[in-house]
Amino acid sequence: MVKNKQVALYLQGLQQQYPAAFKRNYLLYSQLKTKGILDELKELLPWVLAAMIFVSLSMSIGYAIENYFPTMSEFRAHGIAVVSIMLFFMLIVPIVLKQIKHSSISLYQSLKNTPFKLAIVIILQLLNIAFLQSTFVQSVLFFFAISFGFVRFYKENLFRDQSQSVEYYQLQQLRRVCFWAYKQTLKSRLKLRLSSTQSATYQTIKTQLEREADLYVQLLKYEHAYCKQIKHIDVDSYIDEML
Repeated sequence: MVKNKQVALYLQGLQQQYPAAFKRNYLLYSQLKTKGILDELKELLPWVLAAMIFVSLSMSIGYAIENYFPTMSEFRAHGIAVVSIMLFFMLIVPIVLKQIKHSSISLYQSLKNTPFKLAIVIILQLLNIAFLQSTFVQSVLFFFAISFGFVRFYKENLFRDQSQSVEYYQLQQLRRVCFWAYKQTLKSRLKLRLSSTQSATYQTIKTQLEREADLYVQLLKYEHAYCKQIKHIDVDSYIDEML
């Protein structure tokens, strides 16, 4: 079992060796970490934020569309506004998933199908606008879109009852370094492609890439081991432990 002090020392060593990994290297997910499933009141915070941001934004866009197209019905105008928010989620989600894929193995496994879920929601909303024209169906679809496109990325739950805030912070720091190491490998691969195999710097860059790739794999494994220690990896393991 990896202890908090061990993780703290590990992170301290990484910060001394790779200070750039801890500067201007932000992750767009898991801003809020909670225990279990709906076990804390702060689980509602992402939904409050979503209502303040996306629901109000969709209403504003809907009213703007009504003003620009007076002949368009109110339902269709607000329906198009909802679709625009959904399409925004579809653009942002792959970027966030790329960060997750290269910084947290277990979390990526649980969220990797999000774009497909969002695509289904968007198609259903378009069908609703064209044929059904139901405000209730639109509200339900918008709820799912916000859940898939915002809440599930902003909030990460299933942490164990004994988990602490310091562990959440350490986990996020590990993920930051993981993603930084991945970006370093991309830069080195690009330099390697642009360098001639006969040049003096080619072997130097190749050796550097190997070191960075080893660091990246090591960090991913360390994050995964620590994540399994302080968090239920999936809903099934959470339910099994509760039973």
